[in-house]
Amino acid sequence: MNRKEFPEAIEMEKQLLSAMFMKEGIVVPEVSTIIDADDLYRVEHRLVFQAILRLFAKKQPIDYLAVEEELRKSGDFGKIEHRYLLSLIDATFTTARAEYHANIIKEKANLRKLIELSDLLIDEAERGEKSFADIIAYAQSHLSSWNHSALPSKSSNIADYFANYLKADIDSLKNYANRLTGFKNIDDQQFFSPGLYVIGATPAAGKTTFCWQLLEQLAESGEDCIYCSYEMSKLELFTKTAARRLFLKDKQTSLTAADIRRGSWSAQLDCVISEVANSKTNLQVLEMQDESIDELLIRLKPLCFDKQKAPVICLDYLQIVPSSKESTKLGVDDSVRKLKKFQRDTNSTFIVISSFNRANYTQGVSFESFKESGNIEYTADVVWALQLYILNSINPSNIADSRKKIDVAKRQQPRQIQLKCLKNRQGTNYDCYFNYFSAHDYFKPCDKNDFKKNYSPEVDDDID
Repeated sequence: MNRKEFPEAIEMEKQLLSAMFMKEGIVVPEVSTIIDADDLYRVEHRLVFQAILRLFAKKQPIDYLAVEEELRKSGDFGKIEHRYLLSLIDATFTTARAEYHANIIKEKANLRKLIELSDLLIDEAERGEKSFADIIAYAQSHLSSWNHSALPSKSSNIADYFANYLKADIDSLKNYANRLTGFKNIDDQQFFSPGLYVIGATPAAGKTTFCWQLLEQLAESGEDCIYCSYEMSKLELFTKTAARRLFLKDKQTSLTAADIRRGSWSAQLDCVISEVANSKTNLQVLEMQDESIDELLIRLKPLCFDKQKAPVICLDYLQIVPSSKESTKLGVDDSVRKLKKFQRDTNSTFIVISSFNRANYTQGVSFESFKESGNIEYTADVVWALQLYILNSINPSNIADSRKKIDVAKRQQPRQIQLKCLKNRQGTNYDCYFNYFSAHDYFKPCDKNDFKKNYSPEVDDDID
């Protein structure tokens, strides 16, 4: 078709790249949440943009020599003229309008996408091989596959939404309709759809083990899963898997994850390792240390696109993510807000582990239990809390008796754990119950009545 030049903003692209070199890349996190490399019109700009993101993620300086070396490593340096790269770096620009320019660049990229899709639809219509309904469905499938941030805001008018968006939005959720967590008691209660899930726990309730097993079960069912750990190493997490699977094979085994890390072995453990090594389970661990929430999301963003279903991601845990905010509460608020935006933009499922206030360690869980909870109860789609079941019958005024009962409950094998759903945008709140074999990193769903008959005699009289 005859057409004028595609919409572009090349000068703004140059100015934006120049701004990304300034002040140790201060604008990089915000810019990277607005545009991707493919949103830039010139190929050279895309290559430089990608190099800057890689440097920023690795906490390396963003200057001419570093970018040049990064381009050489990727084999892209020969695609950019030396003088042109210098012109980008030497351009006089301010960081103040970087966000504004990024939004203009995104708008131009969206218009180009729309033109390209229109051309495809015209070609299909001219060929006459598909019905009108099929062509419309083809267009809707392409539109729904775009990142939500690439689309204009949907009309708030009810008639327009029902006419143009409702069916497509429902269709996009069908990919998740049959998703199962592997915990039958949760699956009977909860549609595990994309969203922001926050889980907290009292001490000894096993929040990391619970989330790790949850992600492993999801991965075994075919989901792509990512565990972002600020606390535990890959070795610690993967030996939890080995210990749990070994226990499921042999209930008499005495090998724990700690034993395995110390070198204890068995023939059955060899079988477990072989089974996992030959599986197609896609569960990866990102070991985090000093990365801020912005740096974490930069690492995650490329892992969330070009897939039929966005991944399930777990962050362990919220309060130890580094923040430049002046208080923990403000840091948590900032992180939760950015996590929710990222989750909506990528249509991923984000599980965030949160700690509890120490004051709530000896009483039943509630929203007040969440340490510096801030925006958690407002922003999260689902809020879960794990607690020792005995906390339902604790009398907080009798501290000595409470501690005795809690200590007895912690020593039990298995420990008796209750999961309380405190908030659920997908439905009603609910409770689930688990036998937690802490020595073997295994949560087994059970019925509440199992707790009554199995509980230690020292505390049995206090259970309703």
